[in-house]
Amino acid sequence: MNPERAGDVVVVLAPRGPTDADDRLLLATAAAWVLGVAPPSVRIERSCPHCGGTDHGRPLVAVSPGAGSGAGPLHVSLSRAGRSAAFALTFLGPVGIDVESVAAVSRAGVDPALFDAVAFGPAELAALSAVPSSDAADARARMWTAKEAALKCTGDGLRVDPRDLTVGLPGREDPPDVVLTAWRGAGFPVEALRLRGFEPGAGLVGTVAVLSEDGFAAGGPTVSVVPAAAIRR
Repeated sequence: MNPERAGDVVVVLAPRGPTDADDRLLLATAAAWVLGVAPPSVRIERSCPHCGGTDHGRPLVAVSPGAGSGAGPLHVSLSRAGRSAAFALTFLGPVGIDVESVAAVSRAGVDPALFDAVAFGPAELAALSAVPSSDAADARARMWTAKEAALKCTGDGLRVDPRDLTVGLPGREDPPDVVLTAWRGAGFPVEALRLRGFEPGAGLVGTVAVLSEDGFAAGGPTVSVVPAAAIRR
């Protein structure tokens, strides 16, 4: 494992590639950097937990035999927003990452209220209604990225109604975290899934979700954000 790696979750920020293949290549490079192996020995595959397809679904790290990495399975996720891309990598367990433009979330649909009605449950809508108008767009985007990250983490995606998940308003941390308080029909205790916010750039918000059956250290998981240039040295 790369000794420069810091934090339970590494988030790599990069300009969005011109194609999906370019982004997957950069994710493979990031995985090799975290694992401490040569980039050509790592590739990104896909697997859909629902149909078994390999042309879609969550990304998986495949390391060539004999590459030399003694670390456990490396879990990864990727997200794109506008011209930006973000990659999450961790050994803790399944991970999901989501990046959104605050403005784009606010413009979702013809009427933002229609988006809220299909994205948030009654408790969340009540909480949002109490947020000052100057902070509402940011709070809405952070809550939505939290749900997207959680659904990516479990592999459910939008097959699950996002209103089945209940998240709290962003906290006062820097960057702010959103807490998962309930998940109707989840097959795991909600405290096994942790959410951590990060700042992907101006006008953007981001959240990482990590699922660990072994639990988390006090204050964990921690997130280390690095630019793509750091892994291309």
